[in-house]
Amino acid sequence: MLTWAHNSQNPDTCERKTSVITTEQQTQVDAAMELLSGHIAKEPWEEWMVEVFTDAIAYAAEMLELSADEVLDYLEEQPLGQMAHAHVFEHFVTTETNEGGESVLKEFMRTRVQEDKASFACQYLHALSESKLALWEVVGVKAGEYANVKRMGSDESAVQVPMEADRIPQNLCIAARLLRLPNGEQTFGFGLLPVERKEAEDILAYLQQVRTEMEETARTEEQEYTAEDVEEAIHEELVDLMFHETFATWIGQGFE
Repeated sequence: MLTWAHNSQNPDTCERKTSVITTEQQTQVDAAMELLSGHIAKEPWEEWMVEVFTDAIAYAAEMLELSADEVLDYLEEQPLGQMAHAHVFEHFVTTETNEGGESVLKEFMRTRVQEDKASFACQYLHALSESKLALWEVVGVKAGEYANVKRMGSDESAVQVPMEADRIPQNLCIAARLLRLPNGEQTFGFGLLPVERKEAEDILAYLQQVRTEMEETARTEEQEYTAEDVEEAIHEELVDLMFHETFATWIGQGFE
């Protein structure tokens, strides 16, 4: 299993020292995450969260030709279990929606959080709600301080994120959400997973294949779809696949 010294823990218990988030700000974020964890531990979200986690385990087990129990046994070891939980947690709160199309996190912010633009916790939650899971190539590291990363499959410029690792292998990519904070700085969310570069390239190739197939299906079906409807369906499918594929691939590295 590929790991490094960056803290990636259960979001409601994580403590992390970075140049972006001060100790006081981290305390605010921890408190907000604890409230969010409590929010999804209640109906209707609790059963839904369990279903998403169960589906992720089943997807990984099928892809790796393992039993669900084998995958769960593997994740009992820490910090693997914490990393898995954080990955599923961030996916759940940012992508699952209520009947009104509002994400779990946005509903929580509307109903449980007193909006205060000056509050760092509110800024962090907003940045998380707008984030997208992606694969990141590490293009440079300053030992113990930060890494320069570039989103794979894009022409975007590299960005700097806090990273406590002294060294990151050249063949390593990172599956993570980039949070863009109001002060112009960026940081990864808690749910980040190390993925071998070749595996990351395979994931992106698979997602492109799925996009092409869905576009072709939309063109050949008798029912007419608007371009917006087609793109929305493709986006939803690819978001779900990126989550499942990165999760399963990361687990699979532990069985090589």
